[in-house]
Amino acid sequence: MNSKKRKISEENRKFCDHWEENYFFIMQNSNLTCLICRETIAACKEYNVRRHHEMKHNVYVNYNKELRKMKLAELKSELKSQQKMFISSVQQPSTIVKASYSVALLIAKKMKPFSDGEFVKECLAAVIEDVMPDKGKIISSISLSRQTISRRINDISAEIMVHLRDRILQFQAYSLAFDESTDISHTSQLAVFIRGVNSSFEVTQEMLNLINLKDTTRGEDVFQAIKNCLSCNSLHLEVLSGLTTDGAPAMIGKNKGTIKLFINEMEARFIKTSEVFVIHCLIHQQSLCGQVLSMNHVMDVVIKTVNIIRSHALKHRQFKAYLSELNSEYGDIVYFTNVRWLSRGTCLKRFYELREEIQNFMTAERMPVSHLNDEMWLLDLCFLVDITEKINQLNKELQGQDNLIIDACNHIKAFQIKLLLFEGQLRQNNPYHFPLLKEFESSQSINFLKYADEIKKLSAEFNRRFSEITKYNKAFEIFSFPFTVDISTVPEALQMEIINLQCNNELKQAHMTTSKIEFYNKYITAEKYPNLRLFAQKIVSAFGSTYVCETFFSKMKFNKSQFRASMTDENLENQLRCASTNINVDLTTLSNRKEKQISH
Repeated sequence: MNSKKRKISEENRKFCDHWEENYFFIMQNSNLTCLICRETIAACKEYNVRRHHEMKHNVYVNYNKELRKMKLAELKSELKSQQKMFISSVQQPSTIVKASYSVALLIAKKMKPFSDGEFVKECLAAVIEDVMPDKGKIISSISLSRQTISRRINDISAEIMVHLRDRILQFQAYSLAFDESTDISHTSQLAVFIRGVNSSFEVTQEMLNLINLKDTTRGEDVFQAIKNCLSCNSLHLEVLSGLTTDGAPAMIGKNKGTIKLFINEMEARFIKTSEVFVIHCLIHQQSLCGQVLSMNHVMDVVIKTVNIIRSHALKHRQFKAYLSELNSEYGDIVYFTNVRWLSRGTCLKRFYELREEIQNFMTAERMPVSHLNDEMWLLDLCFLVDITEKINQLNKELQGQDNLIIDACNHIKAFQIKLLLFEGQLRQNNPYHFPLLKEFESSQSINFLKYADEIKKLSAEFNRRFSEITKYNKAFEIFSFPFTVDISTVPEALQMEIINLQCNNELKQAHMTTSKIEFYNKYITAEKYPNLRLFAQKIVSAFGSTYVCETFFSKMKFNKSQFRASMTDENLENQLRCASTNINVDLTTLSNRKEKQISH
């Protein structure tokens, strides 16, 4: 009968402490290691240890006890120094890793190519070499290669999303603003922004996702993409307070538009949709209103003249040189771009300011602009410059990242009242609010009634396009003037709380001296006014326009340009998230969590 062989692990062999001094062996990482030659022995037996020592290191056999102790201490010290050197050569201090993250974040915020990290490193090395030559090794140890910058930006983007999802869990109400645009590689990119309010009325406005739509961009496709996005970020439709988008049919279609599909989905879940703010971008509609003016005969001449000068390199150079010789206030004329909100007003005003220089230059080029000698045409130009400047001023008031929807609607309402005033004054031959037109007030050719009719058309277009937001007027009145609103017109869920509020003189005084958000946060407590507080949170969370999407797409066009057309969708989303976020990331904590590595 064959006996079963024992395994070494079963023999219960243990390292003996006296082997260190007698044979210069130690147990390191479960291996029996010789301190002199660093060889290891598999079997933990004294016979093997002694044989290795006598055969390979017999010079130490005759050492007495004192010499052995000294030699053992020396060998251990050498081993420890080598281990430290190895670790420091493989690992980087957390400050070096943090520096890499800091540079990556700056590159992302400035929307620079990832490869610029290597250029930054060269610049730092050149500066250090001149200023602190002895610190050159520190710069060389910072990882700033293209691949490293890409990973760092992805890490920061992931950290931003962690913070955003933590905030989402605290939202009392949130709204969405979304729009779609095509990048340089013809990929349809759907930008989804979220604006949420927590119990303390702290507003968070961030990019939720950048979704690439590889196929069609119908309302159903956009709806499904956003729905999946909400699901991935633990966002519930029960807390949704607003939907804002542009006027594309895929977004606002009556039957299959994205907005309609959202409303259908909420109604299917028995969620009340009457309190959801559905907004067609106020800035977009305001910009469209200006196109109703019957002034094409002015714009056509301006655009044609500007294009003649700007589209020919020689003429353009000569025109700029001509302006320079005259010491003109302006150095050039401006192109008109229809998709840019403020382009029309800027182009018209610059043309008017340089009308004499343009006429002299074009006459010298044997292409005189006869309209500049026509007083009626010049009057139309003056009127168009004046009214377009007022429209542009409204546009600027509507722009901004953190504007409340109620403030945007107030700006529009004020402009509509101004239009009525302008019309009435022009019918009375009073061009007081039209400074350029006022310069020709004494002219016999001026037809004030014609311009009054143009203002009337503009006013009618504003009323038509912004008729939808009038249904929210009562909600805005309750939010802004809770102490004077008619109780009978207030929703039943708010009536009792509004009555209690109107009878509180202390709160009435506080309402007069504090901002709206501060008032609702500090004085409208959840214990006494739960419904009114939630009502205010919904209004504060609503988007008034897709301004955040438009500015985001400008960054996207700059980021993914013809020179970076092969940029992946993931890298594009991560870099744009870092470039547009308001969330501060703790780079020290992030760098400490990451595996430290040698420089590329």
